Amino acid sequence: MAKGITESTVEEIKARIDLADLIASYGIQVKTAGVSKKACCPFHHEKTPSFNINENRGYYHCFGCGESGDAIKFVQKMDGLTFVEAVKKLAEQCGVKIEEKEDPAAGKRKRILALLAEITQFYRRCLQQAKEGELAREYLKKRDLGEQIQADYLIGYAPNGVANILKWAEKYGYTSEELEAAGIIKGPTRPGDLGYHRFGGRLMFSIKDKQGRVVGFSGRQLVASKNSGKYVNSPETLVFKKSNILYGFDKAAGAVTKTPNHEVIVCEGQIDCIRLQTSGFANAVAGQGTAFTDEHVKMLKKVADQVALVYDDDGAGHKATIKSARLCLAAELPVRVVSLPGGDDPDSFLRTHPADEFRQMLDHAESIMAFQVRAERAKETNPNTVDAMNRIVREILLTISQCPNAVLRAGMVGEAAKLLNLPTAALNEELGKVKVEATARRPATPSPRLPSSVSSPDAGDFDPEEDFRPETEDGEGDCFDEGDFEGEEAAAVVPPPPKELALCEFLMANEYDKTLDGMVGEFLPDKAFAHDFTRQFVETWRAENAKGEDLMQDFAAKLDGHARAWFDEVLLNAGKTQASALKTTDILEDFVRALWADALKRERGGLPAAGDPEADLRRMKISMDLKRLSSVRWAMVKDMIRDWMQ
Repeated sequence: MAKGITESTVEEIKARIDLADLIASYGIQVKTAGVSKKACCPFHHEKTPSFNINENRGYYHCFGCGESGDAIKFVQKMDGLTFVEAVKKLAEQCGVKIEEKEDPAAGKRKRILALLAEITQFYRRCLQQAKEGELAREYLKKRDLGEQIQADYLIGYAPNGVANILKWAEKYGYTSEELEAAGIIKGPTRPGDLGYHRFGGRLMFSIKDKQGRVVGFSGRQLVASKNSGKYVNSPETLVFKKSNILYGFDKAAGAVTKTPNHEVIVCEGQIDCIRLQTSGFANAVAGQGTAFTDEHVKMLKKVADQVALVYDDDGAGHKATIKSARLCLAAELPVRVVSLPGGDDPDSFLRTHPADEFRQMLDHAESIMAFQVRAERAKETNPNTVDAMNRIVREILLTISQCPNAVLRAGMVGEAAKLLNLPTAALNEELGKVKVEATARRPATPSPRLPSSVSSPDAGDFDPEEDFRPETEDGEGDCFDEGDFEGEEAAAVVPPPPKELALCEFLMANEYDKTLDGMVGEFLPDKAFAHDFTRQFVETWRAENAKGEDLMQDFAAKLDGHARAWFDEVLLNAGKTQASALKTTDILEDFVRALWADALKRERGGLPAAGDPEADLRRMKISMDLKRLSSVRWAMVKDMIRDWMQ
């Protein structure tokens, strides 16, 4: 039984819920058949009802597909919720109170959710009534988002200035600390300062969780400004985690189960998602933030059997499509791709074309193999040459290799062979090589805490006499030969050291943390990093803290090629649940020790050969510092770093 929820509570909920009424509330037609009731199964496509509902036992069973369960499992399946989430949703519906005394953060979460629900209505009133909201009203009119859509999707307008928000909070009994905890304001940084309204002057899109509760916002810029991103999203809070949010999922989850193939449509933007859902495609969702992650795929897997991707039909859109497709295939979800003509996105297409035209395109969507073969060939000047074909085949096989399902994988190999006019046996042989190579090269997922190769104060000493040999780029023994990257600058291809990527993941998982920001600024200057990507990432992360705005989206948009792949890796790993008994400040202290150790090793490796008295003295000093760095307390490490920075 879930922590904080007793078995008697669950039984009381099931006793109070009328299972037939619950199922009918999802738009499923329930008919009486003797002592039980029947319906067409929501979990597979059928014309003759085989979904039996036994109200006395509170149990359902489909004789067609074998699905069975109680009210809680039904809600889990239909809404893509966890057991606890489904229990809480049903408890609220039937008036059963759930005590959560074992969760000290439950009260804070409840308070933040209440604040967000009320301020959503405040933003709604500002959109409808405030004089300064006229620009937002004009924008919505231009985008053909009428009043009913605005009401259904809780679209609002955030007034300029923090004073209005503080006045609202005072009226409704909330504190400035609670506003900051909810991600609405960035608190004051000096005496007399009122703080900063994160969304001031922006059109507000309410972001809901799987249960339909507002957990954050995405604010769209209405007046262009180089000093601010087009969109500003809520920072991560107790109730808002980017990796667990898909825009529109609360409305789409139930709709997915009603589609013939249990297919979910994934698009890029909030307005695209709104347009799709209001045009008859209620099974549409949009990624939230900078990328589509494996956590999002896990959410979709709970309700969907396949995915249709509708991204921009350009180079960046093609990259995003293939990356998202690989994540879906890794979860054994087949993927199709809808490519809209003339540079249209779902919003622009559906505003100028009948919904039936989009439905026809959806019905005839390309398989991921057909799409990628077309996209990879388009990259090549002459796709029929041997070297071009090798590049195309490699990218195709990298996609296929992500899929663990042998049947699905075999189907993709066969299709790719036909599209490329190659023998299936040859592709299978090369696929085996790609899978072996990928397994050999795939690094262990870095933890946001100290990398295992770095000593902690009580884990033993560095050896000061250890190999006065030149250090590698990351101090871990990996060597790169510039000749291996023919046609590209080696500096642009060599990835950041694993420790630096792990630091980026840790910082991404702890956005807007003022304490960590102060430590990074004080103890991790540019010279502590070996790679430009890390320096730029940390600089952007710190700028986010200073401005209280989501700048990572703009940072990611400017990246290309290998740099974008590194960023996507950081985002993907940052979104994974990482457990640690250490405080975040302790983890960062370990990173500081590790990165300075590598910086010192790089300096030592660049010194002249033995025999130069000054170099020999510096080499000995570095070796002594390395030993101290691994063994002394943090207070002494801080003093050492301050000396090195002078």
